[in-house]
Amino acid sequence: MIPTRLSLVRLALCAFLMCCFGSVALRAQTYVPPAPPNSAKPFNFYQYEPYRPDFIRPAALLGYEPGEFHTTYANFERVLREYAAKSDRFKVFERDRTMEHRTLYTLAISSPENIARLDTIKANVAKLADPRKVSEAEADAIIKDTPIVVWLAYNIHGNESAGFEAMIQVFYTLVASENPKITNLLKNTVVIINPCQNPDGHERFATWYNATGIGRPEPYAIEHNEPWSVYGRLNHYLYDLNRDMLVASQVESQSAMKAFQEWHPQVSADHHGQTANYFFPPAALPINPNIGKATAEKWLDVFGRGNAAAFDKYGWNYYSRDVFDLFYPGYWDSWPALNGATGMTYETDGGGWRGLNWRRDDDSILTMRDGIAKHVTASLATVETAVNNREARLRDYRQFFKEAMDEGVKGKVKQFVIPPGSDPSRTSQLVGLLLRHGIEVTRAKLAFTLKGVHDYVGGAPANREFAAGSYIVTLTQPQARLAKAIFEPDTRQDREFIERQLEKMRRNEGRGDNAPREDSEFYDITSWTLPLTFGVDAYWSEDGTATAGDVVTATPTVTANPPGRANTAYVFAPDTDAADKLALRLLQDGYKLATAIRPLRAGGKNYPRGTFILRVERNPDSLHERLGQLAPQYGVTVDPVNTAFADTGITGVGSEAIVTLRAPKIAVIADDPVSQTSYGSLWFTLTRDFDIDFTPISIETFKGIRMSEYNVLILPDGSAGAYRRSFGKEGVEKLKTWCAEGGTLICFGGAMAFAANKDVDLTSSRPVEGDADTVPSTPAPDATPAEVKPEAKPDAKKGKEKDPAPAPEPKKEAGKLSAKKPISIPGAIFRAKTNLEHFLTFGYERPELAVAVFGDNFYKPSKTGTNVLTIENSTAISGFTWDGNTEPLVRNTVWLIEEPIGGGHAILFSADPLYRSIWQAPKRMLYNSLIFAPTITFTTGIK
Repeated sequence: MIPTRLSLVRLALCAFLMCCFGSVALRAQTYVPPAPPNSAKPFNFYQYEPYRPDFIRPAALLGYEPGEFHTTYANFERVLREYAAKSDRFKVFERDRTMEHRTLYTLAISSPENIARLDTIKANVAKLADPRKVSEAEADAIIKDTPIVVWLAYNIHGNESAGFEAMIQVFYTLVASENPKITNLLKNTVVIINPCQNPDGHERFATWYNATGIGRPEPYAIEHNEPWSVYGRLNHYLYDLNRDMLVASQVESQSAMKAFQEWHPQVSADHHGQTANYFFPPAALPINPNIGKATAEKWLDVFGRGNAAAFDKYGWNYYSRDVFDLFYPGYWDSWPALNGATGMTYETDGGGWRGLNWRRDDDSILTMRDGIAKHVTASLATVETAVNNREARLRDYRQFFKEAMDEGVKGKVKQFVIPPGSDPSRTSQLVGLLLRHGIEVTRAKLAFTLKGVHDYVGGAPANREFAAGSYIVTLTQPQARLAKAIFEPDTRQDREFIERQLEKMRRNEGRGDNAPREDSEFYDITSWTLPLTFGVDAYWSEDGTATAGDVVTATPTVTANPPGRANTAYVFAPDTDAADKLALRLLQDGYKLATAIRPLRAGGKNYPRGTFILRVERNPDSLHERLGQLAPQYGVTVDPVNTAFADTGITGVGSEAIVTLRAPKIAVIADDPVSQTSYGSLWFTLTRDFDIDFTPISIETFKGIRMSEYNVLILPDGSAGAYRRSFGKEGVEKLKTWCAEGGTLICFGGAMAFAANKDVDLTSSRPVEGDADTVPSTPAPDATPAEVKPEAKPDAKKGKEKDPAPAPEPKKEAGKLSAKKPISIPGAIFRAKTNLEHFLTFGYERPELAVAVFGDNFYKPSKTGTNVLTIENSTAISGFTWDGNTEPLVRNTVWLIEEPIGGGHAILFSADPLYRSIWQAPKRMLYNSLIFAPTITFTTGIK
């Protein structure tokens, strides 16, 4: 990420001042809040006396007290090294390194006796997590003798800094205190500390705040508003790591997942901020039913009461059962819960983006010290509650996995099957992800048949034969609940919760247009079914018949042999992600790559439209050797062709339908108003997946430079209104001119809303605004044209849209919502019809594709462009939608449009096609946008 020029100047200036005047002088200028009336005695971070005299307090090592300054990661490592040299109570494990080369640590803390037998403890707890490995008698013996394992994780959002500071105090207390309470806790527990899940984000935030913050409490002070390029909540690639556990795309998630599975904790607490008051469980609804709700709620209540007792000693305010649910499996509370732990989120109030001081709405001052104190208290209370319930919690931990396996025998869903598939690389990626989750996978040795087989798009169950080599995930394994949670077609939500949301929307319908409205309580997406998001064929079966197969122990590799030497051309089909990656690599290497815009016949074989062609006579002799290296590396079968003669058909390698491709030269809009996470997923995909260069630029830069150097410009998801204000009339005109001169504009999500705004007019598509604006399919056979609602037409005099003739109020079934205005959808999956005549669908040969729909922006078909993906069936195949509202408004709307603009085009995705790296199914359409769009347009011909 490149900081803005202003932020670089500011950082340099502040660094200079610190060097000149010293950190003491800087802190002397820091705002000191007045003590509130009748204030209690300040929290004592060193209350568990006595402490080992050879352990220097963190404040003495660092030079400041808790809450006075933000500790950098390097300074934490100083503390870690100091204590590691002296303590027999903990071990340090280095897990991995971040993209910015910071070490990721796991700290195991316990009594010296337990530290000496850590391997035995780990082995015994692992046996409890697999009921197949031990008898009841052996399990009882393990439970009586084994400490409980508690996982305490901090600072997954780097700018929630109170957690990082609290971790240092908890760490010191556990390794240095000689107080009998602490030493007794350590005899009965192994505390695993993940000290900082997001070192890179934390360092961005801490460095910026230390350089600019002076402790002012006013909410509008600059220190409470991080610049776009700083935003420390996110990691290096701007991923929200507390949403990443579903696909574990980031190294921080991968290494923490591996460590968690190594230690098998029974209790897990993830420390966050900043809320109005402290939050701890019980969690809000909905709760993922695969967690084992009754047992989960029992333990959430136990730990909630333990925290409450600790907080009540100080008279602190807190809340539970609100906002923070336990539903989406990518959180760092629900994922541990799906692995048998009591998974919990803790949210503190002070610190983080609220800085050293924050003025509340009653003018009282909240400090970072307050936030640290509460996290420390909750952490230690959690350890104490775990120890007080050690045997019972260990017993329920084992029971979690027993029940999971029993459900696999008795439940309706018995197993999932993934056939070899048309895209081996994507299938391999999904199987590798399952293994990373600790889910057991086998591969069938022979073809087999199962009864009661269901697909993922609502087909009737049937008997089905599967080929040898199919991957099988049975639910008679310890990780059955996790496997079901991420593979089931739809995850049920608590009825009580759903009814409450519907009632809110019904109340909203009775309010005037300008009256305040209630928001729904959906905290995150409601659908994530991996076979759908990956675009991989998969099935689930009611038949539990075992199939002979080999246990898969590593991510399957996709191999290909080097091609034989070609005389005329090399060809390869565009039907896998790997093929598109190979094409991009060849273009970047400077080779002359072409494509067939019609189905191709070459070398006696048929190839689909979009097939890639490397003509020998037009490329350097190095092509032969280079393809010999790249084809096996990418796992792509490349066929040598030794004649241009097509024995059948009209399209051979020398046909007029063969088009030479131009290498994409990509610029991406960064900085405001772009969503950092959307930019981050694009950044990660382009560099780590596509292996292609790009240049991030601001909108101001776009308006001020000549764009002839670039033929692709990507606008990630972001605020449509902010995009409009940032570009302004001048910028919009420049976008249109650049596109007309051959540029390809690609817009995601809110950027499409910007493009579809009537004042921007980069497409003839417009958002659906309500039931008066729904999109009819075709008139009913007996309908007259008057029965089809006309589109609003512009008023030439006023430049505004006239209201169409009023339509009769639609009849509404009892209990259903109306379709007057779209209600935001919390992330559901729909089927979209695929236009198989368009270059954006090269490599796709099926009539439908699963797509994600978020929010309340649904788009009418373009009248001037190509509607590449259209949602004709408006019933979601997975996730929550609003009965009576969503279906009529989503029906016949468009998910992907290619809009011609002169010699170029705008390619408009209604949602981010790379969302959180969960979505792989539409990714090839982004590949196609980069590979083909700079060259091909079906409206103006070949550029």
